[in-house]
Amino acid sequence: MKINSFGSMPQSEIAPVAVVEEVRNENQFFDFEKAKVQELSLDQLKRTVKENRGDDRTCPHGIYHFALVQQILDMCAEHGYNAEVYDLFATNNRDKQTPGVSLNPEIEAKYGERAVEAHTLRRIYANIRLKDFDTDEVTTNLAVAYTQKGIQLGFGRNVMVCHNQCMLGSGRFISDYQCRKDTAKATLQGMLQTVGSWLTNAQNITIEDDATIERMKSSILTAEQIYTILGMLMSIRVAHDTSVKSIRYNGEVYPLNQAQLSQFTENLLVKQKEEGRITAWSFYNAATDLYKPQSAETNMIMPQNLSMIEFMRAQEIF
Repeated sequence: MKINSFGSMPQSEIAPVAVVEEVRNENQFFDFEKAKVQELSLDQLKRTVKENRGDDRTCPHGIYHFALVQQILDMCAEHGYNAEVYDLFATNNRDKQTPGVSLNPEIEAKYGERAVEAHTLRRIYANIRLKDFDTDEVTTNLAVAYTQKGIQLGFGRNVMVCHNQCMLGSGRFISDYQCRKDTAKATLQGMLQTVGSWLTNAQNITIEDDATIERMKSSILTAEQIYTILGMLMSIRVAHDTSVKSIRYNGEVYPLNQAQLSQFTENLLVKQKEEGRITAWSFYNAATDLYKPQSAETNMIMPQNLSMIEFMRAQEIF
C-alpha cells in the first residue's frame, strides 16, 4: 500500500504528560510524591533549605541554585536587558541517596505541613527571558539546569506560545561536567564568563537564530522523508540502548528516548492534520515540546535538544 501523505492515518488524542502543579500557597508546596514537577517562584526557591555537603560543608557546585539564577538576572540587568524568570521548575526523582526533593520533618513541624522552608530541592530548571528582542512568536532565553550532577547553561531563542527552547547555534551551551563528548568541564567562573559573552553578543545571536528559523520554515519535508527520519531516530535509540554488543552504539546522547519517540510521532501527526504540511521548523518544535521537565530528565533537556539539531543538520533537513 502506498502512502501519499504523512498523517493520513487516524489519529488519537495526545497522551497527557506528567502534570505540573502550580503553587497555590506561597508558604506551602504540593506533595512532590504526587506531583513530580512543580512550578515555583525565585522567592520560594530562596526560602528552601540551603544544602551544604562534604567535610568542608560547601554548597553544591560552588553556588546555590537560587544564587545562580539571581546572579544571571543581575548580569542581564548590568548589560541593560529587561529580564525576568520566565519559568522555574523543581523536579523530584527516585534516587534514594540524593533525591531531587527531600522534606525535613523537624523544619516541617516548625513551619507547617509541606512548608517551603522544609524542602531541599536538588533538581531545578529555569528559563530566564530577555524581552528586548521579542517578536510575536519568539523571545530570547537563558536556560539553566541545576541538578545533582552539576550545572548546565544554554542560550538562544524560545518559542513564546509553548516556551520551547531553541539551541540553533554552536557555542550556546556550557556545563561544569562532561554531559556530552564535545563538552569539556567548565569552572563556575568560566560558565559565568560565557554567559557574559552571550549577553554581549545577544543581538547578533538573535539575528543568526532568526535567519536559521526562517530557513527551517521554508524547508518542507515529504512523507517519505518523515518516515525515513523516524526510522533513523528509532534505530539510533535502539542501537544506543541495546545489550547486544555487536550493534551497540556508544555515541552521543540520542535525540529522543522510546517514550519521547511515540509522543513525537503523535505530535507530528497532529501538526500535519492542523497545518497540512511538516516543515523543518514544525519538526523541530515537535521535539522541543518534549525537552521540558514534564517529559525529560532535567539534566537531559539541553543535551537532547542539541542532539536533535545536530541530527537535523547532519541529515540536511534544513
